[in-house]
Amino acid sequence: SSGINAEWPLRPGFLKNMKISLLSLTIICVVLYSCNAVRYTVWVKTSNRRHAGTDDDIRISVLGDNWVYLGKLDVRGRGDNDRYTLLSFTFDKNFPSWLVGSHLNCIMLFTDGGDAWLVEYVSVSVNSSYKVFYNTAETYLSTDSSEGLSRLQLC
Repeated sequence: SSGINAEWPLRPGFLKNMKISLLSLTIICVVLYSCNAVRYTVWVKTSNRRHAGTDDDIRISVLGDNWVYLGKLDVRGRGDNDRYTLLSFTFDKNFPSWLVGSHLNCIMLFTDGGDAWLVEYVSVSVNSSYKVFYNTAETYLSTDSSEGLSRLQLC
């Protein structure tokens, strides 16, 4: 076990609350570990069901050997997560090689908005790993508990 809390990447703004800056993390990474530029490519398919799309912010974390927060599924100037869309997102991260791992186990999608969103599937590729995560239970993502869950883990 690496001793990393699996909850930490799931809270937006986590690093803002830390007393250590991203620059410090980068320096520590370069000095102490072999850091690799890691590119995550994420494809998101929103369901074609009525009211499946959302205008709320959706964020994603992935689990390989550890949880890694990727960021927001958002591209400026584009209507993201609309009904019946397939969109790609690219996240470039610098991590110690041990943090990333060599496989994908799960993803966590989360929102802080009440406009429900129904994802059909999410595919993620990183390094030589590729995996598709299906929302087979057709669970909506929403902070409104009558509509769905604010966090959705797919494995």
